[in-house]
Amino acid sequence: MRLLSTKENFKIVEFFTDIPRYAILSHTWEQEEVTFQDIQNLDIAKSKAGFRKVLGACLRARRYNFDWIWIDSCCINKESSAELSEALNSMYQYYRDAAVCYVYLSDVSAAYHPRNSKSNFRNSRWFKRGWTLQELLAPEFVVFLDKDWKRIGTKWSLRDVVSTVTTIPVDIFEGQRDIDQYSVAQRMSWAAFRETTRPEDQAYCLLGIFGVSMSVIYGEGGMKAFMRLQQEIIRISDDHSIFAWVAASLKEELEEQWQNPCTFSARRDIPRGLLAQSPYEFRMSGDVQASTMQLSDNKSSYFFSNNGLHIHLPLDSTSSSITRAIHSSSSSSSSSSSSEHSGKSIFLAHLLCQSKRDGRYLTVYLRRTSAHQYVRCSDEVFLTSSPPATDDLQELTVKEPLVTRRRVQAESLSSRYNVEFLRSASDFYYQSSQQQGSGSLEVSCIGEQSLTASHAFESGTRVNCKSRKTGDSFSIVFAKYSQPFLQINQESVFDVSTRDDTLLGRLNSGNYIMVTSERRGDLQEQIEIGYLAKDNPEIRLWTGPLRLPDLGIMVPSRLTRSVADSFDYHLKFEGIFPPDPFGMITQDMAYVAVFRPHPDDPKECDYHSFRVLTYRWKDSKKKMERILHVACGLEGSSIWTDVIVQDSSSHKTCEHVWKSYLDSKSRAQKRLKGGAFAQAGGNHYGVVSVTAEIQRTENLQLGDYLLHLNLLEFLERLGTDFFSNDIL
Repeated sequence: MRLLSTKENFKIVEFFTDIPRYAILSHTWEQEEVTFQDIQNLDIAKSKAGFRKVLGACLRARRYNFDWIWIDSCCINKESSAELSEALNSMYQYYRDAAVCYVYLSDVSAAYHPRNSKSNFRNSRWFKRGWTLQELLAPEFVVFLDKDWKRIGTKWSLRDVVSTVTTIPVDIFEGQRDIDQYSVAQRMSWAAFRETTRPEDQAYCLLGIFGVSMSVIYGEGGMKAFMRLQQEIIRISDDHSIFAWVAASLKEELEEQWQNPCTFSARRDIPRGLLAQSPYEFRMSGDVQASTMQLSDNKSSYFFSNNGLHIHLPLDSTSSSITRAIHSSSSSSSSSSSSEHSGKSIFLAHLLCQSKRDGRYLTVYLRRTSAHQYVRCSDEVFLTSSPPATDDLQELTVKEPLVTRRRVQAESLSSRYNVEFLRSASDFYYQSSQQQGSGSLEVSCIGEQSLTASHAFESGTRVNCKSRKTGDSFSIVFAKYSQPFLQINQESVFDVSTRDDTLLGRLNSGNYIMVTSERRGDLQEQIEIGYLAKDNPEIRLWTGPLRLPDLGIMVPSRLTRSVADSFDYHLKFEGIFPPDPFGMITQDMAYVAVFRPHPDDPKECDYHSFRVLTYRWKDSKKKMERILHVACGLEGSSIWTDVIVQDSSSHKTCEHVWKSYLDSKSRAQKRLKGGAFAQAGGNHYGVVSVTAEIQRTENLQLGDYLLHLNLLEFLERLGTDFFSNDIL
C-alpha cells in the first residue's frame, strides 16, 4: 500500500512489508480532490481546492505524531484498473489496520453536541454514502471532526447517536460483538439507504463487510455487481437470511439507483428468483436473525449452476384463499382458468430464520414452473408463528469457514502519557506525586500557563489538578499495568481506556471535568482535559445516552388516488414534527418513532409521545392546494391517530397543529380519547374525505405498526363548508 508523508514534502511511499504505523482519513469526495497524479507535483496539488483537506488531515495526524497517513484520493492510482481493483478489495483491511481513523465531516459544525436536536451531525452526507459504511465499521478507533477540524467525539463516545443514524446495533461500537456475528440480512440492511456515485459500488463497498473478494468491473451495472456479490457470499455462508428481502416497489427507485430503463409494470411482470437486486431491498431486514436450523443429508448447502440456485427448503402447500390473493395482485394472470391452474403450484417456502423482534418465522411464496424449477411469486416476506416442519434433522453440514479478518497485533498498555489542558480548563494548575512500586512512567503536561514538563518515575504517578478560579480539584492516577483513572473526592470515576475514551466527572462546585483520550503515532496516549460549567445546556447530552423508542410506525411517503371523474390526488410527504432522531424517509415509506412519557426525562428532551405528519396535495378539481396533518402516537398503552385537512391559505404550521394536542389545548381530548381510526371530511360538500387507521403489521417491515391513509370522493352537498370542522 502507498502512504502519504504528513511532513511538508507530502511524499508518497509504497510499502509491501513492515508497514509503519499510520492514520487514515475517511471523507466524502467533493470538487477538485487531489489525485495520485496531482500529489507528485506540489504546485499542482496546492492549486486544487481539495488540498486544504489533505493539509488538514496531515496537520491533525502530525499533531499526534503520525508520520504517515492514508488518503484514498491521492494514495490510489485510479488510472490503473488493476491497482484500483486491488485497492477496493483491500480497503476494509486498510481501515482495519489503521491506528486511528479521522472522519472529516465537511458539512458539520461542532457548535452543538450531536445529541442536541439542533446539531447537523446526524444529517451529514457522510452517513449517507456507501463507502463510509466500512470506514465506520472497520477501524477500532474513530474520531469525528467537523468542518474546521474540531473534534466532535469518537465512535465509542457517540455510539448511541451513530447507532441511531446508521441502524447499526450499538453492541458493535461497544466491541461486544463482531459484525460476522450478525446475519447477512442485517448487514445488508445497514447499507440499504446508502448511495454511491457509481451503481456498481453499491456491491463493491460491501466486500470487506462480508469478507469476500471479487473482480471489479465498472460498466457491468449495479444489479449484476450485486448479484455477483451475493453469489460470493453464498460460497462461504449457508445463512438463509440472504433471501429475506422485500422487493423495491417504485419505478423511481429502480431508475434512480440502477438506471434501469424498464417500465414499472414490466418490472413487476418479470419473475424473481431468491436473490435481491440491490441493498435497498434489505431495508426491512434489520431484525432478521441468521438461520440456525439445519436440514439432514447435507441439504442445508446450496449452490449456483447454469440454470439457477440449487437449494433445499421446507415447502408447504398454500390455502386456496392465499392462492387467490396472490393471483389477484399478479398482473401476469390473464384469466381465471390459468390462475386456477397455476395456483395449484404455489408453495410456502420457509427460510429457516426468524425475526428478532417477535420470534416469528420468515417465509416466501414460490411458484413451480416445471418439474423442479420455481420462481418467487410475491414481493414480500411473510411472518408465521409456527416453526417449519423439519422433523428429519439428523446430521450437520460442514460449512466453508469464513475468511478470518486479522487485525494488527494488539497494542500493550501505554506507559507514556501526554496530558493537555484545553482552553476551557486553562486556569487549572497541577502537581504530581510519586507512588511506591516498580517500573517507570512518563507523563508530559501541556497547557497555556507554563504547564509543560516531562517526568520519569520509578512507579505510578498521581497528577493533582486545581482551578485557580473556582477551587475545583481532581486527580488523574496513572499506573504501570492498568489504564489511568480519574479521582474526585478519592473516588474513582472512570477509566480512560480505549473504550472509555470520553467521560465526565462532576466536581464539588457542580461543574464538570471532561477527560478524553486519543491515540498518537508515537505509541503514547494523549489525555486531554476540558471543563464544562454546570449550566451548560449540553451537559445532559454528555451524561446520558439516547432512549430507544417505545413504538415504531411505518407511514406512506406518497399516495396517489384516482377518482371516478378522472381527477388524481397525489399526496406528497413533507415532514415530521417534532423532528424525529429515529425517523427515516425514503422514496416509498417513512418511519416514525414515539415514546412513552418518562418521569426522569427533562421537559426539553426530544422524546415525544406523539408526532404530526404533514402531507400536501393539489386538488385539481378545486384548483387549490390542500394540506393534511396526521397525528399519531401513544396515550398510555394505546395507540391513537387523528387527521386534519386545511387549505394552503391556512397560517397554522405543523408545530401549531402539534401544540393543539397538548394538555388544555383545543384538540387535547382527541389525544386523550384516542382511537386507531380517524376521519376528516366525508359529510361535507366537496371533493374528498381522508381516513387514517393504524394497524399492527403482519409483514416484515420497520416498526410494529402501519399507518393506512385513504382518500374517498363524495358527492357535492351545497351549503356545507367542507373544511369548517377541520381548520384549527
